[in-house]
Amino acid sequence: MTHLGQEVLRRILGGDGAPQEIEEAAEHIVSCEQCRAQAGTVLNELRAEQPKLRADGPLQLVFDLIDRERQWGVESLAVMAEWAELRRLPSRKSQRDRVRMTKACHTRAFFQLLLGELKEATSWDDAEFLAALALLAVEGMSQRQQIVQATSFDLQAEVWTAVANARRRAAEWKRAHQALANAKRLLKDGTGDPRIEAGFLSISASTLADEGQVSQALEALERCGAIYESLAEWALLARTLIQKAHILEPIEPAKGLVVLDRAVPLIPAEEVYLKLLEGLLRTECLIGISRPGEALHVFRRCSSLLAVTPTARMRIRGAFTSARLLDALGFKHQAERLFEEVVDRDIEHELYKDAFLDLLYLYGAHMKSGDLDKAARICRRTLTDSTLAAVAHDQLRTLWTQLLDAAQHQAISQELLRELRQYLSVHWKHPAATPPTIGS
Repeated sequence: MTHLGQEVLRRILGGDGAPQEIEEAAEHIVSCEQCRAQAGTVLNELRAEQPKLRADGPLQLVFDLIDRERQWGVESLAVMAEWAELRRLPSRKSQRDRVRMTKACHTRAFFQLLLGELKEATSWDDAEFLAALALLAVEGMSQRQQIVQATSFDLQAEVWTAVANARRRAAEWKRAHQALANAKRLLKDGTGDPRIEAGFLSISASTLADEGQVSQALEALERCGAIYESLAEWALLARTLIQKAHILEPIEPAKGLVVLDRAVPLIPAEEVYLKLLEGLLRTECLIGISRPGEALHVFRRCSSLLAVTPTARMRIRGAFTSARLLDALGFKHQAERLFEEVVDRDIEHELYKDAFLDLLYLYGAHMKSGDLDKAARICRRTLTDSTLAAVAHDQLRTLWTQLLDAAQHQAISQELLRELRQYLSVHWKHPAATPPTIGS
């Protein structure tokens, strides 16, 4: 059915139409956002002209849907205003008190706003505070009997899952697992919503993968993907497959490519960020299986998306991939210059984990090519850079000192470098119970 014109909408919504015509128009309005938006404007005009305008049958469904969507829209705007007002309060205590006491904060719309802010928080401290506000909002909804207990458990589980992710990014592993345990316990008494379980599995997988527990992480993603597939949530399934490819890329790039091939047809056209992730991962996988020419073709395809990405970290990781690609194509000098720039930008944006890992990658590349002087220079930079020195713990400094000694006196195996990369991924912020050692 073609879109409905304004005059047709006025006639149908005013009740001036044959029953079959009204039913067909109502079915179209319900399914077509463009016509429904225009119908809302027409309905406002008709109600102003006819204050007692009523509807029954299919038109009642249309009227109710228009009114409900308008209410949802107003609520979403109102919570933005409430959030803006709350953030102007002078202290966190006053902000907590407002969420605890204010009815406007005890709605699903306000909770979803807080959850979104929590997921986007750039610091662990901010994430913890936002989580506390979100849990207060859930408590308020429960006290006002706006949600049943099982729903309360679901919402709390979503909060704790997001907290776990924030703690994971901050390398607070014990606390991340505590948050995941809280979420798992709450999910057992929740409504059984599979989407919430899938979100929990996704963050669990990221945590496990970061800690080097690859098989458990892939198993969690298999379960996560199966849920999304059963729900026909194709975009979320694509995201899960890309997450799986991200884990496979450094260890089994050929398998990573197979997973990406599954993901590509599922990525919606509007999901630009997912397309970018897929392109960068495909480039890395192709480099990993020694097909740099194909990798170059893929990278050129996704470079336009990289240029407009809003996140500094993604742009830096794109530059890292560019450097790897230059190196794989034989442009060693240009690659080295770009790698150095990547490390500078890591440090500038306080991406210290990335900086340590990128420096280790450079060290390994120089050791592999036999350029021991450059490998030693990487170690000296890591040990003497004032910013890195301020965040590195003693165990980390000892490791880089051992790497410097290895560059001066011996070779180092790629297997050991992989182990050290895993160590840095997990323990860049806090030392390990047993420090790594490099043979004398």
